[in-house]
Amino acid sequence: MTKPLFLGLLLSMSALCMKPAANAQADPVRVAVANLTQDVNALAQELKALRLEVEQVRRENTQLRAQVASDNSGRNLQNQLSSLSSAVEGLRREYRAADASQREEIINEVSRQIDGLGKQTEQALRAVANAVDAQPNISTPIRFSEDYPKSGITYTVRSGDTLSGIARAHGSTIKHIQNANKIVNPAKDLMVGQTIFIPIKE
Repeated sequence: MTKPLFLGLLLSMSALCMKPAANAQADPVRVAVANLTQDVNALAQELKALRLEVEQVRRENTQLRAQVASDNSGRNLQNQLSSLSSAVEGLRREYRAADASQREEIINEVSRQIDGLGKQTEQALRAVANAVDAQPNISTPIRFSEDYPKSGITYTVRSGDTLSGIARAHGSTIKHIQNANKIVNPAKDLMVGQTIFIPIKE
């Protein structure tokens, strides 16, 4: 996995931890992930500096080769070039070893943090579920108003009728029809063949 992908993963974890949590138990995980993100950013800076050093060595190598090509008595330069090439190769090996080691360390740390976050999230969800289950199921009774026209007509509900359609067709309102017939849920309480009273202002 490449460094940008690690950074993306860690930044995504940081964003997730910044969302409002159901339980304050996720705070230590957010702090740990933020610290890990800072470590990765520091590592990225170190790797960048190391790449710049390698590039500088390569430029010097190119310059020495040019000097050797233009100087017939450049035996000393040739020796220096050989030593420099060896140093570059050693630097490359150290860079690759350090990069691989840091990658493995980051992967292990991210995996550990994800496991911890998963466990804490599961505990928080269970706590919320238990709290919800423990709450009594209290339903608020619907109060119907008597403030509707007492004049009107009776109507037998037909297939396809809706409360809004009936009110519109007879110049009434949904609220008046609900109050007059004590209809709580029109989708369930309005049945075909049912006779209802439609209040209409005179």
